[in-house]
Amino acid sequence: MAFTGTAVVKQITDQIVRITGLSLAAGAAGTIGLTGETGTAPGVTLPASFKTEHYAYLGVNVPFADSIECTAEAAAVGVATAIPVSVVKSGTSVADFRITITNTHGSLATPNLEIMVRNHT
Repeated sequence: MAFTGTAVVKQITDQIVRITGLSLAAGAAGTIGLTGETGTAPGVTLPASFKTEHYAYLGVNVPFADSIECTAEAAAVGVATAIPVSVVKSGTSVADFRITITNTHGSLATPNLEIMVRNHT
C-alpha cells in the first residue's frame, strides 16, 4: 500500500522540497524518487529542479543516501497519538534512489504528514 491523499509538492530552494497532503494507513509505506527514476514508479517524484549531484569528500564519492536528508512528521494540530514512521533511503543513482517512509504502527493511520527533503551538497 502507498501514500493516501494528494501530494502537494513545494520547492523551497534548489535543494529543499516540502511535501504535504499525504498520510499512511497502518503498516503502509510510500516512496519518493528523483526525476529520471527508472523501474517501479515512486508515489511522489521530486521536481526536476531539485538539484542532486554526486560529489567527493576526501576523494570518496558521497552516495545520495548520505547526502539527501528526509524528515516526516505530523502536520496536524492536536494529534492525540504519536504514530511512529521510519525513513529508509536506498539506491545509488538518480535512476534507483528511493526514500521509503513506513508507518510502523500496526493499527492506526498517520495524520497528514509534512515531509522535508534536503540535499546537502
